[in-house]
Amino acid sequence: MKIGDFVHIGANTVVEAATIGNCVEIGKNCIIGKFTIIKDCARVADNTVIPPNTVIPALASFSGAPGQFVDDLPESTQELMEAQAKGYYTRFQAIEQ
Repeated sequence: MKIGDFVHIGANTVVEAATIGNCVEIGKNCIIGKFTIIKDCARVADNTVIPPNTVIPALASFSGAPGQFVDDLPESTQELMEAQAKGYYTRFQAIEQ
């Protein structure tokens, strides 16, 4: 499995994908099937089930069970995802034990 930079994977999500590109957002409670390829700057909505061997193109939004194309994302998606990821890690604080 290869996972790119600035990727956010939500809680309770199962990922069996072959490749996840850069600047990808995968929602919570998703299932990403085996050998799935998710290209750069894509979004998978919450509670989506992506069947095995699916290719999600760049700048695409998928949703549903089974996951299907919903909408094109704007070309500014890469910058937005990078800013969101950097903001998340700026606010992150480790739990002291």
